Amino acid sequence: MRVALLLVRFAAAVVRDERYREQWEADVVGAHELGMSPLWVAFGAVRASVAMPSKGAVVAGIGPLGIALKHVGTSRGRVLVIAVVSALLVLGGVVMLFA
Repeated sequence: MRVALLLVRFAAAVVRDERYREQWEADVVGAHELGMSPLWVAFGAVRASVAMPSKGAVVAGIGPLGIALKHVGTSRGRVLVIAVVSALLVLGGVVMLFA
């Protein structure tokens, strides 16, 4: 139960909205009464926080992360994909320099 609550608090911190934290914590606490696993409910909250549109960049990044953070209106999942693909392209270029 503690791990599930920590995951929910992390997800709410990513979204930066106190309402979601309260709602998700209540969902985790009430999950056992419905015969659900609190941990799976917490994972659902984490997945929801990734899919929600971003409200803005918390920290301006440099390089691939900076490119990804320019897409503030898109979902966090898409921003993560952009950052990973950009980092792989940069890594590929570095590998080609030394090959």
